[in-house]
Amino acid sequence: MALVGVVLALVWRLEVQPFRKGKRADGRQRWALAAIFAAALFLIWFLPYSDRPALLTFADAAALRYAGLVLHTSGSALGLVALRTLGKQYSAYVTVQEDHQPVRTGIYSVIRHPIYLRAILVSVGLPLVFRSWLGLPLVVLVTSWLVLRIRQEEKLLAEHFGAEFEAYRRRTWRLLPYVY
Repeated sequence: MALVGVVLALVWRLEVQPFRKGKRADGRQRWALAAIFAAALFLIWFLPYSDRPALLTFADAAALRYAGLVLHTSGSALGLVALRTLGKQYSAYVTVQEDHQPVRTGIYSVIRHPIYLRAILVSVGLPLVFRSWLGLPLVVLVTSWLVLRIRQEEKLLAEHFGAEFEAYRRRTWRLLPYVY
């Protein structure tokens, strides 16, 4: 899956510069992003490692593994589509870029935060693939952090774009259509 994602990113010529701060980054985010990156690297190593010796794992169930693979794959695909739509405006920081324009096309015409939905789908899917009990606290932590981040980002966008963002907010969903 990772290889397919890299190939698609290269074919689509995605410009992914996650640490682009733009003209107005909101708050101090460097440490939070570094901690998340370190935790992600640890889990990418630990989850496959812990699966074989059954360390912190639940009973093997092929259906759960496949469900996890579907969630992970769907999240990864959603993230690639969202990155392609955002283009140069993507940043891991909550920020407003130079010449920032609201993106309301593609997946963004329905969901305001598809990259955050991707993070949730992957954080649920990956532990299911490797049968890890670490998935429960991971999903809670990731989702809690993302809800706070969504609020922070929407506040910044509302301040910057005003009524235009408010109209966009009224006709779209944060993460899941008809749910949230």
